Amino acid sequence: MRKAIKFFIAKAVPMYLIQQVANEVRLAIRRMLSAHSVRRKLISQRGGRVNIGCGDHPTQGWINLDVISHPGVYFWDCRSGLPFSDDTVAAIYSEHFFEHLDLESEARPFLRECLRCLQSGGVLRIVVPDAGAYLRAYSGPWETLAKMRPLDCTANGWRDMCLGDVYQTKMQFMNAIFRQGYEHKYAYDDETLILTIREAGFRNVVAQRFAISLDPKMAPDRKDRRTESLYVEAVKS
Repeated sequence: MRKAIKFFIAKAVPMYLIQQVANEVRLAIRRMLSAHSVRRKLISQRGGRVNIGCGDHPTQGWINLDVISHPGVYFWDCRSGLPFSDDTVAAIYSEHFFEHLDLESEARPFLRECLRCLQSGGVLRIVVPDAGAYLRAYSGPWETLAKMRPLDCTANGWRDMCLGDVYQTKMQFMNAIFRQGYEHKYAYDDETLILTIREAGFRNVVAQRFAISLDPKMAPDRKDRRTESLYVEAVKS
């Protein structure tokens, strides 16, 4: 009977959905085990600087949050709010995390949480893949896309140096960039990201450039993502 149930599930449910559910269950269990202790450590901090979705690149001297295990990183699922009191955070940095959030159920609530936690004058810096730049490059030669990603020309097609996939058409490449399996949930150009942040309650929102910030102490941008990234900052007034 157990084998029959497994066979039915495998036939009825796509594998990517099974993987999503398994991942969400894993995260839920870790949240139950660690959320209270992490919140207790961070809730009383004042003037902290927070790197959200840092992966295995935590910023020294900052509070680093992610759902991976890595030295110097607190496990925290930022889709469920932020573990800080109101008006206590000096700056928030997030690089190639925001596009992983569903716009309505996760991204908009996340931005409202950032606004709640930031001190007056605090800066939020969000870095995402620049969908506008990719769409403009789509009509040009492969070499333009290759410089942005980067891609390596092989006998079988263009190999993605980041994901390891090989693309034979530009549309295959665009799907990989905008979807990344099931991980990417929304694509942004500068005006769409600025609008989304303003709708969350930030008044002063501007497009920025690599390594240029309104906050002189802002976390550094990763150089390997410079060619494909969009940079936007918002200040809590």
